[in-house]
Amino acid sequence: MTHGQLGYLQLPADDLPRAAAFYAAVFGWTVEAGQAGFEAPGLIGQWIRDRPVSPDAGPLLWIDVARMAAALRLVAEHGGALLSPPVVDDGVRLLATIRDPAGNTIGVVQHGTD
Repeated sequence: MTHGQLGYLQLPADDLPRAAAFYAAVFGWTVEAGQAGFEAPGLIGQWIRDRPVSPDAGPLLWIDVARMAAALRLVAEHGGALLSPPVVDDGVRLLATIRDPAGNTIGVVQHGTD
C-alpha cells in the first residue's frame, strides 16, 4: 500500500446480488458469489446494508474505465443510470457521473479523450 491510497471500500446497497452483478459487468470487478465482498484493481471491499445510500452527499468515488461509451452502455444495461454525460476535463480525460442500481452516485473517468 502507498500512503494515501484507497485501501478498502464499503458501498451501500440494499440488493447485494444486483450490486455485485452491476459492478462485475460494468467495471470488471471480481465478486464473491453469494457474498458481499468484491475485489477491484488495487482495492478490496464489500457492499453493506447498514449505511444509507448517499446519492447527493458525501465523497464521490471516481472509477477508471478503458472506454467511456462502452462503460456507459453497460451501466444502462445493468440497471444503472447516467446522471451527467461525459465532458472533457482539462483536455486530458472524460468525466461522467452515474447512479448505480442501489442509488449511489459514482464518477466514471476515462484518461484520454478518444
